[in-house]
Formats: sequence, C-alpha cells, structure tokens
Amino acid sequence: MKPKLGNIGVLVLMNLIWAAAYPVTAIALHGMTAQFLTLVRLGVGGFVLIPFLWVGAKSPWNWHTVGWSFVLGIVGFSLPVYLQSLGLYLSSPAMAAMSIALEPLATAVIAAVWLKESLGAGRKWALGSAVVGVWAIAGFPTVGHLGYLSGDLSLLAAVLCFATYNVFSSRLAAKLSAPTANTATLLGGFIGIVPVWLLTGAKMPKTWIHGELWALLYLALLATALAYYLWMFAVSSVPVALAALFLYLQPILGVLLSVIITHTTLTASFYIGSVLIMLALYLGRESAPKTPLA
Repeated sequence: MKPKLGNIGVLVLMNLIWAAAYPVTAIALHGMTAQFLTLVRLGVGGFVLIPFLWVGAKSPWNWHTVGWSFVLGIVGFSLPVYLQSLGLYLSSPAMAAMSIALEPLATAVIAAVWLKESLGAGRKWALGSAVVGVWAIAGFPTVGHLGYLSGDLSLLAAVLCFATYNVFSSRLAAKLSAPTANTATLLGGFIGIVPVWLLTGAKMPKTWIHGELWALLYLALLATALAYYLWMFAVSSVPVALAALFLYLQPILGVLLSVIITHTTLTASFYIGSVLIMLALYLGRESAPKTPLA
C-alpha cells in the first residue's frame, strides 16, 4: 500500500508538532517537574477528547478494550517518559540521541514480527539510511565514556515502550476508531502517571509564568492530544513500518525550527543527514501488503 498524499501530509504535520515539542518542553521544565508536566499533558489531552470515547466508536466498549487501553497508556505514555528521563540522567547525550533514532527501527521490526507486515528490501535499506542520517544530523556523536549500562538500558527500554505503542495502537484504533483509541490510551497513561507524581512528592509550580503556561498548553493540546490523534489516524490507513519512517523527519524539522527561531547555522552534516533521510522516505514508499488489524 503506497501512502496517499493526504496521509503524507498528516504524517509531516504530526512530526512538525513533535519536533517543536522538544524546545517547548525545555521552556516548560523551567518552572515544573517532569512528573507534573507529564501528568498535565496526559490529563488535559485525554479529558479534552473525552467525547470521542463514545462518538464515532466502531465497537461497543468491553472489558477487553478498556484493559487494552489502560495497558497501552502505561506502555506508551507513563512508563517510557519515566525511563527516558532516568536514562538521560544516568547516560550520555550521545546515547540519548542514538536511542531516539532507534525508535522507528524498533517500530518496524515489531510490526514485522507481530503484525506480519512485510518490510521488503526497500524498507530495510530505508531504515539503515535513516539511522545514519539521524546520526549525521546529530553531528556524528560517539560515546565518550563506558560504564553507563543502567542509563543505556533505560533509554533502550523507553524506545521499546514507544515502539510497542506505535505498533499495537493501530490494532486498538482498528477496533474502536482512531479518536476513541487515542483518547482511551491518553487517559490510561494519565491514570498510570498519577501514582508516580504522588510518590515523588506531588510537586506543583509555585508561580506561573506566561511562557511556561503557553508551553504547557502547547504540549497538552497540540503535542499530545492532536499529534497522537494524527498518529492513530495515520496507522489506521498506512502500514505501521512505513509511518514509522516519517518519525525520522523530526531531527530535520527540529533543526530547521532552531534556524528560524535562533538563527542557528546549518552544518555540512545536517545536509548529509537530510539527504539520507529523504532517501529513506523514497525507498520506504514501496508497495507492501497490509495485514488486517482486526
């Protein structure tokens, strides 16, 4: 199945929103803890979309879909956010950059194993080209020190959680509809992060600064509610492995946003990486049978 132009637009928009979320998150964290930020993102994103739990649902709710939504919320939202934060604290920036680049690869592999989606030679080459491209955009980082095993494993576990959500959220979306599944998993993630926030002191911002408040609203409404709805919509229409390739647009879009906002100078490695990622998207367009998700 080759993606239609509308699906490509959805995937590009989703990754543009997520790319902007990285600097916006840095602004928000100036005045609040990561646990509180995650709590508000998932809570607001989920509650805003509550009408979708019933409107447009393809199938009636049952204990299986409720349980599946809760599990995916924990696996896709609550758990990986904690693991990623722990990994960034214990490991090195180089390993963090490479772990982010592994998410689409892990997504494609899990989709091939569990959903029997065919990667094909083109998509295998595409994944390899994309990984090298992200490495180039990051400035060809190498790990300068050894011994960060616990941090590296935390980053890897976070990637596997995100990839698992990317794959299996498509099955839930096929049963319920993209908006319903998106809302349910956001609420499941919110329920999962509440005890983490409580156990870490239930800290809240003492004062609210306009910049941090706007950053929080962006992350909750756009980077969480809207972006994950777009992901659900995309994986309901195209193979998960192909949709995952578009996640590699984030480093390109992120650098371009930094150029526009902070007038950062582009390096040769950025152009090399961008070409490799665009090549990956071209190679990944190959036709492949789509396995029914029901």
